[in-house]
Amino acid sequence: MITTPSYMTRPHYPVTFIFAMIVLCQLIIPVNTRASGRSKIYAIVLASTPGRQVKWVIKKYSAFNHRTIYSQAITVKGKAWQRLCVGFYTDYKQARAVQEKIKKRYPDAWITRTSKNTIKRIISSPENTNVSAPPVTKHTIIHNQSTLTEKQINELMQKARQSFNGKKYRSAIRYLTALVEAGKHKYSQDALEQLGLARQRLGQKERAAKTYARYIKLYPSSKGAPRVKQRLAGLLTASKPARKKIHLLTVQKKNKISSYGNLSQFYRWNRASTDNAASVVTLSQLVTFLDTETLVRSNSYDQRFRFTADHTHDFVALTSKDDLRFIETYYELTQRRTGNSGKIGRQALRIGGILKRFDGISLGYQINPEMRLNFLGGLPVDIQNKTSFNKHKFFYGFIYETGTFLKNWNMNLFYFDQKIDGLTDRNSAGTEVHYNDRNRALFGMIDYDLFYKKINILQLNANILFAHGRSAYMNAFMREAPILATSNALIGQQARTISDLKKTLNIEQIYQLANDRTASSQTVTIGGTQPINEKFQSSVDITLSRVGSTVSSGGVAATPSTGTDYFLSAQIVGNNLLINHDTGVIGIRFNNTTPSNTLSLIANSRFPINRNWRINPRLQLDYRKLQGSGSQTKYRALLRTDYRYLNKVRFDFEIGYDATTSTNINNDTLGTNNLFFTLGYRWDFY
Repeated sequence: MITTPSYMTRPHYPVTFIFAMIVLCQLIIPVNTRASGRSKIYAIVLASTPGRQVKWVIKKYSAFNHRTIYSQAITVKGKAWQRLCVGFYTDYKQARAVQEKIKKRYPDAWITRTSKNTIKRIISSPENTNVSAPPVTKHTIIHNQSTLTEKQINELMQKARQSFNGKKYRSAIRYLTALVEAGKHKYSQDALEQLGLARQRLGQKERAAKTYARYIKLYPSSKGAPRVKQRLAGLLTASKPARKKIHLLTVQKKNKISSYGNLSQFYRWNRASTDNAASVVTLSQLVTFLDTETLVRSNSYDQRFRFTADHTHDFVALTSKDDLRFIETYYELTQRRTGNSGKIGRQALRIGGILKRFDGISLGYQINPEMRLNFLGGLPVDIQNKTSFNKHKFFYGFIYETGTFLKNWNMNLFYFDQKIDGLTDRNSAGTEVHYNDRNRALFGMIDYDLFYKKINILQLNANILFAHGRSAYMNAFMREAPILATSNALIGQQARTISDLKKTLNIEQIYQLANDRTASSQTVTIGGTQPINEKFQSSVDITLSRVGSTVSSGGVAATPSTGTDYFLSAQIVGNNLLINHDTGVIGIRFNNTTPSNTLSLIANSRFPINRNWRINPRLQLDYRKLQGSGSQTKYRALLRTDYRYLNKVRFDFEIGYDATTSTNINNDTLGTNNLFFTLGYRWDFY
């Protein structure tokens, strides 16, 4: 129903007649003629990035044959952006077919409408040319690189983080894609990882998996690689859509097997010498590390086999000494539909307080998508002894994971009961709490021993992001040193086990010895960063640390408190100083501790010779004033370099030299020096 204002209520016969004629013409003119009069023209947007005067580098591709490749300046929310496009198509289905074909190279390509005036302006512009590309060569990869200022990169990353933390994943993907396609810069690695996570959160599982695989290929040895591998494995184990019912015959798909991991070997050598004395080789060893994981996927279950170990061969010992450590060796079975799982073997625990590695079993029950209950039991593994089983300790425990609640919070609750040779070793309960929003990240943990009635660990970490790239952080850590446990009673004793100690002491005396050998420790770090300009930023932090005293008992002498130690650090970091993408650091440190005061000056830099080769020279000067016993001056020169071959093998080499001059209270001097190097490789396979 159409209504009109009062002044238009009178009949307008000429207008009515004209309207009727238009309708009649629309009915008489053939459909094809009408369609051609309103023909639409399409183009495909390959990539977009903020900025003006962007330099795009496009490799030839068969899909671009006889098409126009051009850049287009646009404005998005008041900011200048540029698009890389290919056109033109008069049929949407044709544009759609080309879009699907080039998605392997440009996964974010999308279709847009354009006008004839725009086409005329683009074709007549000298900056855009028609590209008639020959068929693509095998293994050709299209890369588009752009030149962005440091300020643009910082602003883009800040907007990406804000959108991601605000759960505006589509906006975050747009900003992160621009960062990833902007060439190599300081956020390249982080942006690629967060792009995969944003796609995963948005439900784009296939694209997220491809992004994670690209990250692993480009940064296989980075700190984030294990985390990204876990996310990729989680996507690979995600449940598939329900299959259509087959009434006559059910076809069972074959198991899908995938394996990945890494192998590394490093040789370390050190020679020390002093004035008027012969040189001595103090270190000569070969360290081998192997980490493999195999995933077997079926329609209903996922099976995971993990093996991680390292081996050290010592050439300095009178007789060659080999040290083999099993770090992780387990089998895991997961039901894909419910998420319930079971794991048996040597495994690492990354949540739930102090316990980090154990031999045993863990069972997980997925209550709902956000809540999970885990049961664990077995033998804790000592850090220094990862090969043999711990026959003296046994534990069991529970971990309850809440998932995300109140938009930004998640937490877990844990309880552990640990025995040693029949006595209570530890009986602890606690929680870990995480908070994340667009500008803040908080982590807190408390581990309380119910048996000794003491807090073993109280930890709080906070990171805050301010405007213009400024940030601040605080880490507070209060703990018992070492962690309060009945096994601490063995410190300073001739007895090697609690069973041996029970032969001479009663249970109450053993528990008291454990208390006496345990000191309290507190550490607080406060710091922040401040950009100076597009090239430089500064950072400063201060750390206060204190370890308490212990009492004399059981034939073991008391240890005094260290008092409060101070550690001050300040540095200026610069980028793109001598060559593109280089980094330079000038820093100063001052440590005020009970045994000495130390002042350090540090110059550190990193130069990317090319995409695969980097060198990292470093110089350091330390001046140490010993409390009442003289002074020490130390010079260190270090050169590191690494070379990546085919994105799967990385070769590392490091060589350094130390020269130390010590002066006692009688002004007698002694010179010592060390020459050392490390040579090795890491091979990533998947």
